[in-house]
Amino acid sequence: MDGSLGSRTAAMEDPYADDPSNSGLSRYDQDKLNQMSAERARAGFQLGFHAIGDRANEMALNAFAVAEQVGIPANHPAPPAHPDAAIVTTNSKDFTPADLRLRVEHAQVLAPLDFDRYAKLGVIASMQPSHLLTDMNWAGARLGPERSKYAYAWRSFLDHGVTLAFGTDYPVEAINPFRGLYAAITRQNEAGTTLFEPQERISLNEALYAYTQAAAFAEFREKIRGRLEPGFLGDMVVLDRNITKVSPEDLLHTKVLRTIVGGEIVYQAGPGK
Repeated sequence: MDGSLGSRTAAMEDPYADDPSNSGLSRYDQDKLNQMSAERARAGFQLGFHAIGDRANEMALNAFAVAEQVGIPANHPAPPAHPDAAIVTTNSKDFTPADLRLRVEHAQVLAPLDFDRYAKLGVIASMQPSHLLTDMNWAGARLGPERSKYAYAWRSFLDHGVTLAFGTDYPVEAINPFRGLYAAITRQNEAGTTLFEPQERISLNEALYAYTQAAAFAEFREKIRGRLEPGFLGDMVVLDRNITKVSPEDLLHTKVLRTIVGGEIVYQAGPGK
C-alpha cells in the first residue's frame, strides 16, 4: 500500500511533521484497489496488505470492506487456553472476523476511528514489535505528538477486540523474537533510557499469545499450531531461563538451548552457549 516511515514514503493523511511538503506515497488508487481486492477475495485468496501510514491503513480497510461483500462472515473465537498451560491466554474480547481473515502487515499508524473499523471488519493486525526499537529515535519527529499517540498501538488494538498477530519481519529486523517481547512490554529502547507512548504497552502473556496462538489463527492453523497439547505439531524451543519470571531487560539476553520441529530436535546449543 505504501512505503516506510523512515523514508517518509508511508502514506499519511496529513504531511509529515518534519517534512511539511510530503505526505508519502500510495501504491494504488482506491477504486482500482477495491476492484482487485474483490476479484481476489471472490477467487478464495486470503488478502494481506503492507500498510504503515494512516492513509494506507484507511485505504486497506476500504478495500477489505468491499472484499468482505463476497465472503461469508463466520464466528472464529480465539483458541481456548489449555488448563494445564498457565502461560497460554485467550483474547479477552469477543470478536467476529470474516472467513477470509484479511490482514494488514505493520499497521504502524492509524487514525483513531480506524481501530473500530479493524474490529468490525475482523481485520488482523500483523505487527512486529521490534520495529519500535528501530523507529523510536525518529518516529516522534516524523509523526508529531498527536499522531504518535496512535502509532505502534498494540494496547489499543487489543482493547478494541482486534486480533493482534506478532512476527519479527526478518530479514528487515533481527529474527530474535525476545527483542520483540521486550519492546511489546516496555516500549523503551534497549538502553532503557527512552520511552515511546508507554500507554500502549501490553503484558507478557498478551505478547506471547500474539506470537503463538494469534499468529497461528492468522494463517488458519490454530487447530495444529500455537499451543503445546495433544494433536498439535510438536514445535517448541527450550530456553535458558523462565521468561515469565525474569525482568524485561533479561529478555534481551535469552538464549535458545534447543529447537524442536515436528517433535524432532533440529538445533542443539553447544557446550557453554
